[in-house]
Amino acid sequence: MIDGTSLLQMPRSARLVDLSQTLEEHMPSFPTHSKFYHNLWGSYWHGDRSLTYQLVMNEHNGTHVDAPAHFISDTKPDAHVTIDQVPVGCLIGRGARLDCRSFGEGQNVPKQFLTEWEARHGELNRGDVVLFNFGWSAHWGLRPHNQRYLTNWPGVALDTAEYLIERSVAAFGVDTLSPDNPAALRTGPIHPVVLANQVLIIENLCNLEQLPDFFVFLALPLKIRQGSGSPIRAVALVSP
Repeated sequence: MIDGTSLLQMPRSARLVDLSQTLEEHMPSFPTHSKFYHNLWGSYWHGDRSLTYQLVMNEHNGTHVDAPAHFISDTKPDAHVTIDQVPVGCLIGRGARLDCRSFGEGQNVPKQFLTEWEARHGELNRGDVVLFNFGWSAHWGLRPHNQRYLTNWPGVALDTAEYLIERSVAAFGVDTLSPDNPAALRTGPIHPVVLANQVLIIENLCNLEQLPDFFVFLALPLKIRQGSGSPIRAVALVSP
């Protein structure tokens, strides 16, 4: 049995990489989603005893995770899993970072890229969290400088998503608005396929270029009753 002191030494001895975008007004968000608002509620500047703000936001603002219920209706009760029902440790485990910066606007990462990556770096395992590093977070900006991020981003092909399902990964994530690029959203998104198989989707990551091939991934969603997803603070623990 590992005691508490030994457990504490593990994160303290690692280098932490913050993979989350800052939540702030005018940040990029999916066009059909409500926006993020950070409203002053009380302040010592106005004679109150303390400073507090009210948050008004969508479950899918900023760096967040999609629960299966985001696309799977309650007509499929076994698959309709809300974020409060997702196991708390689902997003804690080995992470794998795939350098996909060679893929340009609107392109999809095919299965062959994934299998060739495994041949060079090692196989993906059950429970892994696989992160696709497109370098797209460089386009993140506050309105009116958010349009580049919201336009024709690259994505993940259906055969790649199906391969990840076969590998029984816990989740996969992207540093874009969605693993479905705009064309896929119109013709055949992978979201329903992935979420129906209880593989979670993480969107709007950043700093993925700072990661090695493998690392420890850690993120915790908010426990929102019947939530379709949740903002997360995603971090990676990397050997110093």
